[in-house]
Amino acid sequence: MLCRRAGNTGLSFYLVGALLLGCGSAHAQWPDYPTPGVPLTAAGAPDYQAPAPRTADGHPDFSGLWELWGRSVPGRAWAAAQGDAAQPAADAPPVATFFDLGANMEGGLPYLPAARALRDQRQANDSRDNPDAHCLPMGLTQLHLHPQPRKIVQLPDLFVMLWEGNGGIRQIFADGRPLPDNDPQPWWYGYSAGHWEGDTLVVETIGLRDAGWLDVNGSPLSDKARVTERFQRPQYGKMTVDITIDDPVNYAKPFTVRVEHGLMLNTDLIEFVCLENEQSSQYFDQQ
Repeated sequence: MLCRRAGNTGLSFYLVGALLLGCGSAHAQWPDYPTPGVPLTAAGAPDYQAPAPRTADGHPDFSGLWELWGRSVPGRAWAAAQGDAAQPAADAPPVATFFDLGANMEGGLPYLPAARALRDQRQANDSRDNPDAHCLPMGLTQLHLHPQPRKIVQLPDLFVMLWEGNGGIRQIFADGRPLPDNDPQPWWYGYSAGHWEGDTLVVETIGLRDAGWLDVNGSPLSDKARVTERFQRPQYGKMTVDITIDDPVNYAKPFTVRVEHGLMLNTDLIEFVCLENEQSSQYFDQQ
């Protein structure tokens, strides 16, 4: 089955999202092609719990194809082995969801009144103004949580993230350059600079476009926001990203959520052209 937006002809964005989430892990990717250097267990199976690979300069290597942890082979295997004990560590940030970034946060996101009203308005409107519903770039958190895969290409001073969802491309510069301080032109993905703190890649992003969407429900993000991501690869088959949102326009205080990814082996991205056979927007004003 090819998981692409083939036109949703008047369905609410919630239903479109549910259809996307229902797509299996196989996503009609490249035919099987063996991933090199996979560590194996004594039984000859991929050892997803092996130590993470490292680059020549000693940093964790995030290169690879990743999908949401709960959908991935290592994520499902971990959950099956843990059973009812499959809960995040007590000191871990709450795990975000594609539809509701604060779904697992006690009390929910710390909206300011105007931000909560805007979120409620967007949700009541079936999220039809979500950029993703119009084949425009999704925000960083929606891309992190999207059910389609993402690929990381890691170089010594540059990280490139390729998202299958809407064909997104993002650059994270780790060459020592500072973030721009000259009121830069806002971008969909902003300006991102990364540095290492031990085995953690810390990425700070500013210069995002105003009126962004953090999740499908429409939690807002302003152009005054600063997004800080902390990438870790605790084992071969798992990557975590702790995302801190500091947006004084919309939230009473900064907050942090976690996104977890599992490694996909023996496959690769396919193209995703959102506008191909897109037929839904003509119905938006008829609902």
